[in-house]
Amino acid sequence: MPKPTSLDGPAPAETTLDPTQELKDLLGVLTGVCEALGEGHAPRSEAGEVAHIGLSAAARATQIVARLQDAGREREARSAPVLGLVPAPAGQAGVVLIVDDEPDLLKLMTAAFARAGFKAYSARNGRMAVQLVKAVTPDLMVTDIVMPEKEGIATIIEAKAAAPDMGIIAISGGGAYGRTSNFLQWAEELGAERVMAKPFPMSQLLDAARDVLARRGRSNADREVAG
Repeated sequence: MPKPTSLDGPAPAETTLDPTQELKDLLGVLTGVCEALGEGHAPRSEAGEVAHIGLSAAARATQIVARLQDAGREREARSAPVLGLVPAPAGQAGVVLIVDDEPDLLKLMTAAFARAGFKAYSARNGRMAVQLVKAVTPDLMVTDIVMPEKEGIATIIEAKAAAPDMGIIAISGGGAYGRTSNFLQWAEELGAERVMAKPFPMSQLLDAARDVLARRGRSNADREVAG
C-alpha cells in the first residue's frame, strides 16, 4: 500500500514520488480547503472572496501541473524504443466543468465524471463558472439554468465568448417557475449541443457528454483538413 503524502515534512526516503503528481495531490487538498472555507459564507464576504481566489489559483496551478506532466510523457515517448509501447496517459476523457446550485447533485455529477475518467471541476453558480472557464478552458461545460447570481442562459453566453470551442450541455428542472422546456429551448438556441430535463440517470449524462465531445472532435478535424 503506498504511503500517504505528509503535509508536515518531506516524504520518507524510501518513497519515490513524482514531484508533479505530489504537487497535484497537494493542490487537491488546497481546493478542498478553499471549498470548505467558502461553505456557508456569502460570495462577496471576505471569506467567500478568499475562497474564490484560492479556488481560481488552485485551478490555474493544476492546469500548469497537467502541462508539466504532459511534457514529461512526451519526453518519455520520444526516448522510448521504436517497437516499445508507451502507455496511454490516464484521465484523457476530457476536462469538464459542472455547474449547479444544488450541492448534492453537484457532488454526484462531479464524482460520476471523475470516475468515468474526466478531469472534473465544479462551480455552484454561473459567476464562478465563467471565471473557471477562463482559468481552465474545459472541453465541456454541463450547466443548470435556474441558479442564483448568474443564471444558466447568461452563463452559456459568457462562457461561449470566453471559450468558443467548448461543448455545452444544459440541464434544468425548471426551478420554481416550472418552465423546463422553455429554458432548455433557449439554451439550445444559444449554443448548447445537448439539453436534458432533470431528473436523469448519470449514465445518460455521461453518454451525452461523450457524444458532444466526439462530435466536436470530428468537426475540428474536418476544419483542419479543409484548412
